Amino acid sequence: MKTVFIEAKSGLGKVEFDTSGLPKKVGIVTTIQYLNDMKKVVDFLWKKEIQAVIAGQVLGCDASAAEKHQSEVDAFLYIGTGEFHPIGVALKVKKPVFVLNPNNMILKRLNDEDIEKIQKKKKGMLLKFHTSKKIGVLVTTKSGQSTVQASMDAVKSLEQKFPDKRFYFFIGETLDFSELENFNFIGCWVNTMCPRIMEDIKVLNVEDIMG
Repeated sequence: MKTVFIEAKSGLGKVEFDTSGLPKKVGIVTTIQYLNDMKKVVDFLWKKEIQAVIAGQVLGCDASAAEKHQSEVDAFLYIGTGEFHPIGVALKVKKPVFVLNPNNMILKRLNDEDIEKIQKKKKGMLLKFHTSKKIGVLVTTKSGQSTVQASMDAVKSLEQKFPDKRFYFFIGETLDFSELENFNFIGCWVNTMCPRIMEDIKVLNVEDIMG
């Protein structure tokens, strides 16, 4: 099947919002829809004596644009709706993340407790991995998902890195996570696809055990 990717852009209207909660140095991140209109936000913030830099585009599973600028800023400002993308940023940069809804120009800060819950869940799964002998590795053949966190060669190297464990590789295009219950001999599941999956089900990201 041929796939065609089309950019869907959405411009910002008048940029005007309460900046009293923002620190003096912020990095701006957003999705592809608003990326070309970020200069409006930068100009507005500089008028409010807030030093702003455009960090760039982020995806739900990729916050590298923010990571590159985290030493330059005190916090990040995400332009967009919802919390999926900014939570991904917060998990990577360990700095305050604010969200500006472009539809109503309401600014809010992400709840630190929500981020801590995800981090605690990750630590719990990492402990489970180290205490388990039989590990299930979830792999997909779906385009764009198969090497999100690491190459397949790197994933296979887990067997050499952890010789005391036995790895079982579960491969398919689309995975039904409810079927994991059928393999009750697996002590811990490792996800090689989108790293944000672990927030919804009890799996550990492969990037967390390879570092």
